Amino acid sequence: MEAIMKDISYMPIKEFSCLTGIKRENLRYYDQIGLLSPEFRGENGYRYYARSQLTTAYLIISLREIGISIEEIKKYIDVRTPEKMFDLFSSQKKRILKEIKKLKRILEIMQLYVDMAEDAIKYAENTIHIEYKNEDPIFLGPIISKDFQDDSAISFYNFAAENGIDVGYPLGAIIDIQNIESGKSLSVMNYYFKVKNDQNTYKLKGKYAVFYGRCAYGESDNLYEKLFTFIKENNLRICSNAYEEYPLNELTTKDENQYCVKIEIMVEDI
Repeated sequence: MEAIMKDISYMPIKEFSCLTGIKRENLRYYDQIGLLSPEFRGENGYRYYARSQLTTAYLIISLREIGISIEEIKKYIDVRTPEKMFDLFSSQKKRILKEIKKLKRILEIMQLYVDMAEDAIKYAENTIHIEYKNEDPIFLGPIISKDFQDDSAISFYNFAAENGIDVGYPLGAIIDIQNIESGKSLSVMNYYFKVKNDQNTYKLKGKYAVFYGRCAYGESDNLYEKLFTFIKENNLRICSNAYEEYPLNELTTKDENQYCVKIEIMVEDI
């Protein structure tokens, strides 16, 4: 195996910039402040960098990528030792892992919205169908007091945040079926987030009547009448309260009256 030998060849600033991805104006600035100076200058004043300086360049790039300031990087470069490197890399490892966790959460939330939207656009407006569903993880909020219906969604968001749950997850509501069946107005029993890994409970596995319609938030009362009629005409019995979600909402639709609402009710044959 060949040992790594000292390379006496040099790169002009253009080539060094291409290899490292550091813009030439930034390299000139780093030279000016003594952070990363070229190995030597030619008689024409051109800057030339050695192969060994690539390692330092990549360190600077990496630290800048995770938000370390030029001043902090220079302070480390000026007094670098193995012990300083251990301290720096250990602290930044924790920071990087935290950032990775945050980015994974963002990706997870985005994928949930995409999955919901893709399901919604498969079906024609105002269609009802039967689906057999597996357990579906949700983060469920507390039962809502009838005296605090107006600000109940905000209370749920605060509850989720207090429990370390990202409030960007898709929101759903559990609707009290008994109220609607008795002719009363729509009443939310609980709010929940659709989640992947932060669940505190699940939607039950089973057979569901699923209705996709169009309406603004909280304007779905009349859609339940159509769903109840379908359930009755198909000799089905209601086994749960309703889960109400908006797979196409302000993220995809300008007119709130054209939001797509999805209503799911667990049913069984009579």
